[in-house]
Amino acid sequence: MRALHASIDIVVIGSAAAALLTALHLYQSNLDEQAMIDGTRAAVSSIRSEVGIHAAVGDVSLNEFGHPSSIDPSWFKDGSARNLLAEGKNTPWIELATPPEFDRNHPSDPTFRGGRGAMFWYNPIRGIIRARVPDQTTDESTLALYEQVNGDSWEP
Repeated sequence: MRALHASIDIVVIGSAAAALLTALHLYQSNLDEQAMIDGTRAAVSSIRSEVGIHAAVGDVSLNEFGHPSSIDPSWFKDGSARNLLAEGKNTPWIELATPPEFDRNHPSDPTFRGGRGAMFWYNPIRGIIRARVPDQTTDESTLALYEQVNGDSWEP
């Protein structure tokens, strides 16, 4: 009888330990994901700032709307302009909006699979930069992540 109680105690303690380890792993995963989201938001802000600075200073070629025609990676020697949600993926850095997209504030597809799959999308006519995001389990969660990263509601 005593052996049965000891076995039950071991099973209960083992189950509790497994549940605790699972909870800690999920917590750490959420912290890691939030760090990637925050880092990507910071990158969007950094790129947006550099676009504004170069437009104001006029040290690069500006289009007729007063925005840089492209974004030069050399503006970010410290590596601050990285989409951390794209780490490990072989993705281009920035996709320039095409003429049919010039009237848009957002890419037609907010995910890496959209367009040419770049980390960021830049509309040089409007001077708008957006970070693309990975596909999530649902369209709603993908758009929620896109909006969280970019700080703006996605409009198709």
